[in-house]
Amino acid sequence: MDVREIDGADPELARRYWELGRASELAYRVFDSYWPWQTAEVSLREGRAGWETHLLGAFDGDRLAGVGMLTLPLLDNPHLAYLNVNVDPAWQRQGYGSALASQVEELARERGRRVMACDAYAPPGEETAGLRFLLAHGYTVGLEDAMKVVELDATEPGWAALEAEVAPRTAGYTFVTWADVVPQELLEDYCRLQEAFFELAPLGEMEIEPEVWDERRVREREESNRNQGRQEVCTAVLAADGSMVGLTEVALNRHAPHRGFQSGTLVLPEHRGHALGLAVKLRNHRELRSRFPQCRILVTGNAGINLAMNAVNDRLGYRLVERCLELQKDL
Repeated sequence: MDVREIDGADPELARRYWELGRASELAYRVFDSYWPWQTAEVSLREGRAGWETHLLGAFDGDRLAGVGMLTLPLLDNPHLAYLNVNVDPAWQRQGYGSALASQVEELARERGRRVMACDAYAPPGEETAGLRFLLAHGYTVGLEDAMKVVELDATEPGWAALEAEVAPRTAGYTFVTWADVVPQELLEDYCRLQEAFFELAPLGEMEIEPEVWDERRVREREESNRNQGRQEVCTAVLAADGSMVGLTEVALNRHAPHRGFQSGTLVLPEHRGHALGLAVKLRNHRELRSRFPQCRILVTGNAGINLAMNAVNDRLGYRLVERCLELQKDL
């Protein structure tokens, strides 16, 4: 067995890396959410803005048996590193995953990181080989998220009734939508809400510190998204004084247009109780259908302890399909 770093700029190795990772995930995931090759090709070659990435491969001769990835946030959370390991289903339980995990952890230590975080997915009430692997290697669960999907074609007919229900409670607030590029006049407030998200979102036992957002971070992320085929549809809630008090975002990919990911939704605490969470997601769902009618499925994740957002998603027709375990390990 030979574990070594892979050059993401090598097109042949990058393709093999992506194909193995996809085969590994499809073997146990409930649905296909793996990143499209066109996006992976650019990301593996150029990296991500604000992150340092290392790719590893476990080889048996010329055969690639497993792959690993170490990602290090550069703009905040200097104590943290992220692990991802995939092994060819035909080569599992032969030590490749352990060798990759050990090498990724050592690289993280060399770069001064003291906490390694990672995710594992499993059907509700069940475990998978990946989860058992991480638990056996000293990782502990810090937070459990409920992964849910909604079929937009099936649920859209019910939106009008929900909109009529929330309209009286949202009087005095306005909603602003955009795609891909945050309007300059909203940028300062947008950064403020992005920072508030990690201060207010349920993080369980995960050792994640608040992020720092500014114009450079936003614009670099937008450029990276454009280069990789990623798209966003966003809706903000503005109070009567014009300040942003709520935000929701959906991420899409032009190379997999049938699906999207409902990412963060936040309403500031002093403005809760006005059905703004449901209202802003309804408005964004409408905008999504208008701009990207080919998107039929949204995926989202909610911490089990986030009762309010789980209730909102239940009203919108999201259904539970699997769970995401967020794990960590002291290095």
